[in-house]
Amino acid sequence: MNRRAFLAGCGAVASLGVFGRGGLASDDPLRIRVWLSDRAAEYDKVGSRACEHLDSALAPVGDGVQVTMAEETVTLPAEGGRQVLARHWPRRVLEGAVGGDVNPTTGVNLLVTDGDPTEQPAGYGRRYVAASTGARYIAEMDLPEEAPGDLRYSVAGVATQLLLHECGHALGLTHAHGRATVSDGRVVASPMVGSYLWRPAEVRRQYLDETNACGDPLPPPTAEGERRLGLRYSPCALGALPS
Repeated sequence: MNRRAFLAGCGAVASLGVFGRGGLASDDPLRIRVWLSDRAAEYDKVGSRACEHLDSALAPVGDGVQVTMAEETVTLPAEGGRQVLARHWPRRVLEGAVGGDVNPTTGVNLLVTDGDPTEQPAGYGRRYVAASTGARYIAEMDLPEEAPGDLRYSVAGVATQLLLHECGHALGLTHAHGRATVSDGRVVASPMVGSYLWRPAEVRRQYLDETNACGDPLPPPTAEGERRLGLRYSPCALGALPS
C-alpha cells in the first residue's frame, strides 16, 4: 500500500485531525509500529514489553503479524489529554504520510506515552492510529510467558490491557468483539471489554451490549468474583482480524 492509497483510506482529516474509516488491504499482513514519546522512552523495558505483549496477544492470527519499534521517539506537548492522544498524534501520523517528521507504517501506528492510565482519557484508537498512556507501568510488566493469561486488577494490568484495547480499535475491532467470562470465582474481561465491565450502569450501557458480536453473553453487573484483566483477544476479536 503506497502513501496515496494510505491517505485515501484515512479519509478527510476534518477539523479534529482524525482518520476516517478505512481498512488494510486484504493481502497485507497486520503491521503494527510502536512509537514512544520522549518521556516514555526513559523506561528501559517499555518498548520491548509493549511489543512482546502485542506479539503474544496476536500470535493466534499467524505469522502475518509484524510488530516493530519505531527507531525515533516522538516529542509531545504533553503526555496525556484528549488534545494530545486524539488530535495531536493522529495529525502527526497523517502529516508524516506526506513527508512530516513521523514515518508511519500503512498498518497501525501505536503511540505509548508516560501519561497516567488512571486519568481519562487514558487512550485513543481509530483505524490505523492509536495512543496509550502508562509507559512506566508497562515497563514493569512480566514477559508474556511469565504472566498469567489474566491479571489481578492493578495499574500495571490496566495499562497493559489498555495498550491491547487501543491497538484493537486501530485494527478495526470494537467493544462488541470482546468477551467476559465467570469461572472459578473470577470475572475475566478481555481487552476489548476491559474495565467497562465494572463501570457504573449508565457508562456500561453506553459502551457494552448484553452480548458480543458473536452472540456470547456478557456477565451481568451483579456477577460476583475477583476482577481479572485478560491479556488475550477473544476468539470473536481474533476471528474479525484478517489472517
